[in-house]
Amino acid sequence: MEDIVGVLKGLRGRTIDTVYDLFFTDKRIIAAIVIHPSDFNDIYGKIDLMTLVLGGLPKERAVKMRSLDLTESRRSAFANKTVDEILALHRSNFEIDYENIIYVTVKKGLLTKSLEIALKNPPGKKSNFSLEKGQVTEAEELVQKVLTGKAK
Repeated sequence: MEDIVGVLKGLRGRTIDTVYDLFFTDKRIIAAIVIHPSDFNDIYGKIDLMTLVLGGLPKERAVKMRSLDLTESRRSAFANKTVDEILALHRSNFEIDYENIIYVTVKKGLLTKSLEIALKNPPGKKSNFSLEKGQVTEAEELVQKVLTGKAK
């Protein structure tokens, strides 16, 4: 049985409208989708009279409301699940085995903060997750705790 050692919540993935919670276990990282762009296909896909008259404000509000609902429902779905069950909850969830990690670094630039994970396979591949300002210390501590030899 794999134990969850720590969780980083609300990290932005490849695009700003993809949000992950990262579950650090004793063997791997599970990147679990909280918000995915496909969650809003029905909102962005339709053009109606209201959109033509009022612009994008009604859509933005609908997206925000759905985002809040999805965040709450998906995080409650993570509770009391094994890491394999969490991995299977969404088709875009993925895992990063610790054996496949070359290094992990927390980057602290002036404008952006991120968690960068360099992988052995495929060669040259990196997974990047944007951090909020308040998550930097938490991410550094978790990386040091779980991936001591791979922290850069």
